[in-house]
Amino acid sequence: MATLKRDGVPTGPAHPDPLVGGLAAAGFAIAGYLAWLKWTGGAAAFCLSGGGCDIVQSSRYATLLGVPIALWGALLYLGIGVLAAVGLTPRRWSLAVYLTAAGVGISIYLTALSFLVVHATCAYCLASAAIMLVILLALWQRRSGLPGRRPRVASVLAGALAAAILVPLGAAFIYAMPAGGGAGYEAALAKHLRASGAVMYGAFWCPHCQEQKALFGDAAKDLPYVECDPGGINPRPDLCEKAGVKVFPTWVLGSERREGVQSPQALADFSGFKR
Repeated sequence: MATLKRDGVPTGPAHPDPLVGGLAAAGFAIAGYLAWLKWTGGAAAFCLSGGGCDIVQSSRYATLLGVPIALWGALLYLGIGVLAAVGLTPRRWSLAVYLTAAGVGISIYLTALSFLVVHATCAYCLASAAIMLVILLALWQRRSGLPGRRPRVASVLAGALAAAILVPLGAAFIYAMPAGGGAGYEAALAKHLRASGAVMYGAFWCPHCQEQKALFGDAAKDLPYVECDPGGINPRPDLCEKAGVKVFPTWVLGSERREGVQSPQALADFSGFKR
């Protein structure tokens, strides 16, 4: 046990924090699982195929800088867990608070996107957001028991608020950037594909379909897309059945077909596009 100074401030070595460490481990497990699903294209356990989890995982907001957003979350949980495992000194506690505040901020931002833009929710994502908030509350309760001089409340609050605001703003800025450097090329290619009679068959919940559309950025709206799932917008499952679609996405042009995600160059060769 730590001894006490005359002013009542605990001294002695910092000890591992099992509560914060355990919560961080739980969050790491959830985030790591979601990252693995994003990489493999698998469906989340206990979630209906084509349900909220699939829709959220298939959205453009499920990746950041080409990396699953869940992996960034897993790394955040890992950092918090390591700090809790080695013991929360005042400096480590402050760093853990800043990391957790950033996690809470990005969680609020992504949850708002899921409700307002994606129009779907993922139970795993909501659970992760709740864990991050609980970690922040648990860390704040630990302040009174920190060994040595306690961090000043005002400075820690300022840093935590900055982290909670700047991290989501940075993510929003990245998401607002064009999806590719050759936007003009992709726009022309998308219009050519439609004019040539090519068709992209897919489903709204399909992560690979979202990946395919993301390669075209804002020009994705001009792609000759046919929705195969009856639950999607303007679905045409009859056309998909007639085309014999078995894999999403499937590209068909006359008697030729390509299955899976195709690069813009591959689609240009497929359709005879030249510029």
